[in-house]
Amino acid sequence: MTACLYNSLMWSMLMSVCLFRNTWLEMRVNLGWVFFGLTAILFMLQSVIKPLRRICGTFTASTLSLVISCLGLWLMLGYEGLKIIPASIIREGLMMNRISFSAINTAMIATAVIGWVLTFMLRENER
Repeated sequence: MTACLYNSLMWSMLMSVCLFRNTWLEMRVNLGWVFFGLTAILFMLQSVIKPLRRICGTFTASTLSLVISCLGLWLMLGYEGLKIIPASIIREGLMMNRISFSAINTAMIATAVIGWVLTFMLRENER
C-alpha cells in the first residue's frame, strides 16, 4: 500500500504539471485540488485492481515512477520552473498562500526520498 500511495503522488504531480501547461485550464481550475484528487483516484485504482496492485506495488515500479516523474518534470519545466511550479500547485491546493515555496519544496523532497526508502523497506510484492 505504501508503494501504491507513493506512485500515485509521483504520477499525480506529473499529470498536474501537464495540465498546468494549458493556460486556459490553469486559470480556471484549482490544479492543487486536481493534484489531490488524482492522487486519491490513482491510489484507489491501484488498491482495488489486483493485477495493477501487483505491478505498482513493487520497489522497481516506485523507482521507475520517481525517475520518470522527476525527469518529466525537469524536461517540461526546467530547473527554475521546477523550483516554483510544483510548489505553487501544492500551495494552491492547500489554500495556504503564506507557506513559502522553499518549505513546500523541502516537504516534497522529503516525501520523495522517505517514500522511496519506505517502499524499499516495506517491499510487499517483489520476489
